[in-house]
Amino acid sequence: MSSELHDLFTASAPSGPGGNGAGPLARFAPRKIRTKMLLLFGPLFLVFLGLTHFLYGRQGGQIAIGLGAFVLGLVMVFFVSGMVTRPIAQMTRTSERVAKGDFHQRARAFGRDEIGLLARTFNAMVDGLERTFRELEGRARALEGEAAKRAVDQEKDAAERRRVETELRLARIELERRVEIRTEELARANDELHGKVLETRRSEDHLQNSLDRLSQALEATLKAMALTLETRDLYMAGHQHRVSQLAVAIAQEMNLAFDKVESLRLAGIVHDIGKIATPVEILAKPVRLSKTEFQLVKDHPRVGYELIKDISFPWPVAHIVLQHHERLDGSGYPEGLAGDAILPEARILAVADVVEALSSHRPYRPALGLEKGLEEVRKGRGIRYDPRAVDACLKLFRERRFSFRKEPEAAGADSALGNGQPYWG
Repeated sequence: MSSELHDLFTASAPSGPGGNGAGPLARFAPRKIRTKMLLLFGPLFLVFLGLTHFLYGRQGGQIAIGLGAFVLGLVMVFFVSGMVTRPIAQMTRTSERVAKGDFHQRARAFGRDEIGLLARTFNAMVDGLERTFRELEGRARALEGEAAKRAVDQEKDAAERRRVETELRLARIELERRVEIRTEELARANDELHGKVLETRRSEDHLQNSLDRLSQALEATLKAMALTLETRDLYMAGHQHRVSQLAVAIAQEMNLAFDKVESLRLAGIVHDIGKIATPVEILAKPVRLSKTEFQLVKDHPRVGYELIKDISFPWPVAHIVLQHHERLDGSGYPEGLAGDAILPEARILAVADVVEALSSHRPYRPALGLEKGLEEVRKGRGIRYDPRAVDACLKLFRERRFSFRKEPEAAGADSALGNGQPYWG
């Protein structure tokens, strides 16, 4: 009887992993274990009552009934405990395999009761875990690939960084070597340059000393030439020197450059040097000169130019000498130049020459005095004489910032100026 019930329940139990058995009682399978127990004990109790009724009154019937009840109880205990523990044990083993990483294991569901529901829930959980594991495994492989790729990239970057660092270190060493070499070269060049600078300074000092000596020698030569003229004409004594001083003072008052002032100084010293070719009889003649004699005198600027034109002055000294008797209106000599054709230095020298000449004694007249000289240039301002030079000259004497050496004026000076004797310096 017990074997038949076992076969019945075994046949009614689900045969596959999904728990859908093909037994004849499968569709009547209850959902609760206690319901199964009631259904099992109901028939057994009826059988027990039948046997008790059949065996009651016979000898040994009670013993047999007791033994049968005991055996039947053991069978029932074994059968029921097997129904309860077998799915749980199977789920335990499956759980252990799953815990070890075997996600292909599934719990066998034996019915639609709590154990079957638990088995199906467990299987669904394992399915979810397997899917999650596969996803995590795929993601892990992707991350491993990406990590490997990044590791390769990092290794390349590290190798490139090491290469760059090596190149930079080598470049720095090379640069330091070149800087050291260049520094040594610059130090040598600096030493050489310092030596050359010292040598250049010594050369410049020597050249400057030579130039100063040459300038002094040139000036001494010019003064000697002027002195030669003065020994032939005593009335010319000091005339060129005084004209040079006044011309320099006028140029400085006009704020002319140093080179123009220096050229005026030298030109003033020898501006009448051409008179050395004029006969002494004409220079010392106490009366009015004839036309021919005056023509000889008028040629002295050209003669002076010819005498000094080959001297290598840094300024146009020879041309200043040539033009110092030219006038703005063209009435001068020897070339009759006018206006801007006359050098500015020659215009200044002309003013200084007229003022000094009229202030000094001449063979044909006594000294007319400074006021007559200033009056002459004042009347000829802008006509015969440069207006700026005249204004500067008048200002110097008016403010008493320049003066000639005083000499006594001869009687009848005014009549001497008006006697028709032309001015020729």
